[in-house]
Amino acid sequence: MNKRFIRTALTPALLSLTMGMALSSVAWAESEEAFHASQSARAKATEAFRANDLNAALAAMEEALRHRPGHALLLANVAYLAAATGDGGRAVEAAKEYAALGLVPGAAIRDKIKQAITPNAWRTLEAAFEKNTTPVSFPWIEAALPADLELVEGIALGEDDTLYAATVVSGGIYRVERGKATLLVDAKQHEFGSFFAIMMHEGALYATFARVEQTPGHEGDEGQTGLAKIDPKTGDILFTWVLPGGTADQQIADLTVTDDGTIYLSDAQGKKVWRVVGEGLDLAFSHNGFMSPQGIVKLPQIGLILADYGRGLWLLDEGTGNVTLMDPPEDTTLLGIDGLIAHKCKLVAIQNGVSPQRIVEVSFVGTTISGVTVIAQELEGWFEPTLGVSTPRGILYVAASQWPKYGKWGAIREGHAEPAPTPIMFLQDRD
Repeated sequence: MNKRFIRTALTPALLSLTMGMALSSVAWAESEEAFHASQSARAKATEAFRANDLNAALAAMEEALRHRPGHALLLANVAYLAAATGDGGRAVEAAKEYAALGLVPGAAIRDKIKQAITPNAWRTLEAAFEKNTTPVSFPWIEAALPADLELVEGIALGEDDTLYAATVVSGGIYRVERGKATLLVDAKQHEFGSFFAIMMHEGALYATFARVEQTPGHEGDEGQTGLAKIDPKTGDILFTWVLPGGTADQQIADLTVTDDGTIYLSDAQGKKVWRVVGEGLDLAFSHNGFMSPQGIVKLPQIGLILADYGRGLWLLDEGTGNVTLMDPPEDTTLLGIDGLIAHKCKLVAIQNGVSPQRIVEVSFVGTTISGVTVIAQELEGWFEPTLGVSTPRGILYVAASQWPKYGKWGAIREGHAEPAPTPIMFLQDRD
């Protein structure tokens, strides 16, 4: 959902690394003071790197890591800089900690480390990285959407199990029946730009919309962002809620509807959460620690939960407006989460911001996260899974949005293949 604006790396060669983020194997309660101190040190490291002062860059990156121990983006950058400055021992140490999180750094990082350490040390690291790419579960394709539905982001199911798909580049909402996709709503006709998340509620479709870099013909901050209510039979627009100010530093991304009918919307670039109130949108939650709000759901007995691509999971108190960053358990990551799904009183998260990409189930004791279990990982046919929907038998999800293929106006980036059909996969319940 346009998470790309938080991809901040030392060099373009490291872009494959920067979304692989995790937390330490030791549970770490991240304070806001530590977060902002780390961000400041990281900015100094980037400035030093651009000035080709690698020693200063490494020192500043180490400082950033001290404030956020075990943060994989920082760990991998430390490993790269240590290798680049000839400190193979530190490079191995940081890389081992990274691998212990179940992750694999990008090719540029691996190559730099390999050049700086002994063959035996590299073989040990390489074995750990390979172990982390072991597939979990198996690919069960429920449907394959045609290739001309470009950049499918979200899906919904009607009461009759009719599948609906929302697209970014094609800019449409489609009804899918018997393998045939029929255009239901054309974003261009309504100046919506692109569609993102979509869900069914009380017989109507609700879809978020905005203009982003991949929206064909999009220029600057033109256009609007908000929520559309749609008749799923006719495609008629029943109502729209629009944020004032267009798409300048704001993008409504995901949505959820609570049991009492309240609709909440995450604002990925505005770093806020909005609530539908009558014919308008009211600010529900804001915090200077938000980085990139994405999936949002309400879980029984726990409350409203927001996925933040760069921070983890936030607990949102509907009564007070307070927000609390939820501490991670040991040996896990809560970062890089795109979609959240409330499934049979459980929380399922789609993490396309880690490598390998995965789907996890998050367990709770009260409102404390007690465990994170990988239930799908590194499956054949995946190419940046995004959002999904709960069904009586399991999770239905977009397995290959193909986000990395698309650049400005939806053009295929250099070096990428043409769009392929989008598999919608099914993840069956384990019990």
